Amino acid sequence: MTALLKSFEFAQWPKIHYGEGISQNLKTELSDSDTVLWVTGGKSGNYSSYFKLFIELSGIEIEADHIVQIGAEPSPCDIDAITRRFQNTQHQTQITKVIAIGGGSVLDAGKALAAMLMTKHSLLDYLEGVGKGLPLPDQILPFIAIPTTSGTGSEMTSNAVFSQVGNKGFKKSIRHDKLIPTEIWLDSRLTMSCPPLQTACCGLDAFTQLLEAYLSTKSSLITDTLAEKGLELIIKNLIPACTNKADDPDVRGELALAAMLSGSCLANAGLGIVHGIAGPMGGFYEIPHGVACAGLIAEANQATLNALIKESDSNKNAETSSQARTSAIFKMAKIGRLCAQERDLLGGTLSDGNLSELDYCQILVDTLFAWQKALNIPKFRKYGLKTDELDALVKASSNRNNPVVLSQTEIKALITACI
Repeated sequence: MTALLKSFEFAQWPKIHYGEGISQNLKTELSDSDTVLWVTGGKSGNYSSYFKLFIELSGIEIEADHIVQIGAEPSPCDIDAITRRFQNTQHQTQITKVIAIGGGSVLDAGKALAAMLMTKHSLLDYLEGVGKGLPLPDQILPFIAIPTTSGTGSEMTSNAVFSQVGNKGFKKSIRHDKLIPTEIWLDSRLTMSCPPLQTACCGLDAFTQLLEAYLSTKSSLITDTLAEKGLELIIKNLIPACTNKADDPDVRGELALAAMLSGSCLANAGLGIVHGIAGPMGGFYEIPHGVACAGLIAEANQATLNALIKESDSNKNAETSSQARTSAIFKMAKIGRLCAQERDLLGGTLSDGNLSELDYCQILVDTLFAWQKALNIPKFRKYGLKTDELDALVKASSNRNNPVVLSQTEIKALITACI
């Protein structure tokens, strides 16, 4: 049921190094002449367990004054301050390479620094929609991404996201093909210390990206093939990674591969309603992106399915139905069948019986609700969202490439259900 687009483009992939303990080989890839800026998580020299493990595995001697730490989703001011620290008064830098080890925020910060260290401007000047609209320079420092949370897929994309929280807050991107990392290193050992809730939210973020790209009106045969495999890997491994197999390198490695695939899929097919809400939500409220996606995914897909069914019913007498609608239902059902095969992970299997495509679509959505419950995904009220203060968020939200357009009333209803 994949619609073969008459034409499409597909972004390049970085060089990929994958395997348990693979980061021990990074030292041999670095030149003696390299002056590396290391970007990681944590605060004030209190390094995370994965960064300590990386140092142990790689055997690389890292100077403390060449390490910067990103404790939360970075703002333009954060990046500007780091840039000034590593530039002299002539706006030149001795840094020759940037290596980021951490989650999506860390990787995005690394991308930005690889670009901003080569320019005299503020990051804000380059942000889409809120800056001066300046194009990023073509000359960007080589950038290596080492993801540790299996979530955003930033290691595969040409953009980096930054936010400013408040009434006039925003969450906007810089974008350039040169921001695609030079190399990525996927080491399952570095992901094992990711806590259960963070693993769950990041995994659901990756699942959202895969599913939205799969259902996107811009999907292609290539993105569909990658998305199907990525969704299969998350369905198989998400619950084990958050529970009894958190230290299993195969489980963690397959989640890392799924997240990587999600980045490629979103870069080439776009995203849908969850990210159309989660983006502005991150500007209005201090809510981590993974939590936003994990909290929205079930209600958003239920609303999408309801709208698809409604459209189908209203056009049931038509000779031909919408190709996008038919494709979306077929695809949701296909993933629902994968979910049905794994439902024993949540206590009980489903009989195949004579279930219809819509039945399998609902199984997909029901699985998402079950995951939210089993993984203790927090409600948005914890982050200050109130049902009587949603108008600005709803107005700022968009459907992006959702297979069916949800109205502002439907969007407000699904957000309210997540509070």
